[in-house]
Amino acid sequence: MGHVLAAREYKLLLKSSEFRARPTLQTANDFWTSRVQSVVALIANDPEPFDEAVHRVIRFWDTSDGILSRNDLILRTREEVDENFVSTGKSEMTLKLRMPDQFVVASTFLAANGNGNETKFEEDIGPLEIAASRAGEKTQVIVPVKRSTRNRFSLSTTMKINSQQRLTRLADVLQAFPGVKEIVPNQTLGASLNSGPINYEYAFKKGKAEFANNIGAKFTLSLWCFHSPIGDPDLAELSYTCKTRNGGMPGKAARKAYDLFIELQNRLGDIIDPENTSKTALALPKGCGS
Repeated sequence: MGHVLAAREYKLLLKSSEFRARPTLQTANDFWTSRVQSVVALIANDPEPFDEAVHRVIRFWDTSDGILSRNDLILRTREEVDENFVSTGKSEMTLKLRMPDQFVVASTFLAANGNGNETKFEEDIGPLEIAASRAGEKTQVIVPVKRSTRNRFSLSTTMKINSQQRLTRLADVLQAFPGVKEIVPNQTLGASLNSGPINYEYAFKKGKAEFANNIGAKFTLSLWCFHSPIGDPDLAELSYTCKTRNGGMPGKAARKAYDLFIELQNRLGDIIDPENTSKTALALPKGCGS
């Protein structure tokens, strides 16, 4: 039996230039009040601002030839830190399979649950857009006249790791996630793993709104700094998540969640990232993509 869809997450990349200096819960809620709340209120009920700030250090890993990303896999380590980005000693490793085919993803096994492991099956929803460029020009995002969505499905298994643990070889991944052998067969176990840039993450969470049929949305503003935790953010993403009911969502609630995502694309068009379609792609080792 396949995994049951647990949630749908809508993700919108924004211009990082909208967020200057070191982010705080106050500046995140200033952005919510000035740009987001009124849009949410057009579609949903009882919008509430962010209520929590989380700080983490994130890295993405792959081999030099991108064997994981070429097979729709994303490997991430995440370390919890305090507001000064000092480690709390808690770390986790996540492997995610993400692709458009719901049934392939739903039937995949990465690693067994238990012993602190947690597996989630979710739908990732982003704007319908294509990153394109001509020789010598910057990458530019091309969007349709009528805004729409690009839907993919993700299965992720997360396990706790020692904060000092370092991933060095592909064999480490295969040992922790035995299901990978079915996705990436006949690979050299000794292949080295490389890390992308260190991402200092500010995640502002628990913004809320209600759609219909007792289905609500929880909003997050994620800001990543690639060079220093006290520098200007290099990447920004506004997202909201809706939990399903046993894998489904009532039609009225689904329509409102969809309408809000289209409305956000239209009304925040001036601050949508014009060059990138994926935050993960920016954080992978050089030469890899997602």
